[in-house]
Amino acid sequence: MNIALMNSGFGVGGYFMRSVSATGSFLVDVMITTLKDDREQRFFGFFGESIIPNKQNYVHVIPLQFGFQRRMFKDSIEDNFRPFIHVVGGPTFGWVSPYYIDTNFNGRRDNFEPPMDIFSAVPKGHFELGFGGTIALGAHFGSSKKSSNGIRFGFTFNVFPQGIEVLEPAVKTPTTWFGTPTISLTFGNIL
Repeated sequence: MNIALMNSGFGVGGYFMRSVSATGSFLVDVMITTLKDDREQRFFGFFGESIIPNKQNYVHVIPLQFGFQRRMFKDSIEDNFRPFIHVVGGPTFGWVSPYYIDTNFNGRRDNFEPPMDIFSAVPKGHFELGFGGTIALGAHFGSSKKSSNGIRFGFTFNVFPQGIEVLEPAVKTPTTWFGTPTISLTFGNIL
């Protein structure tokens, strides 16, 4: 299991890790999370309703990443603290759904067009394919060499070559690059 904190919020997922040497492991990592623009700000009303000015679309992603994790300083540090470098990459499956229903088709949200919540927007979305990756430093804790419980600090990116309209077109052109610092907590076993 993998729980991540990013600029765009939280992500949750799972991973498979298999040792291929005394210091190296092969990884398959999958997560579900959201992407957003750095300029997005959510404002709350008196009765709990919220609004994000200039928002065009919600973006949900499932990155499927493959790569390696290499333990560092194996002979210098005790086995109950195992630092590593983590490098993965692969396809990113995106689901882009509207933030509001554009009833007059003008490309921006007018006052009479209320925003949709995430759940009601999902059926109105469409698929986008991109690619992404993560590079991180971290450490596994505990005396078990089969345990992968630990923490990672890194940078995650996703690229969508066609671009995604996260904010209204009058505010920002479609975004192709999404990057964020990432802090991940991992729980599991090494096979």
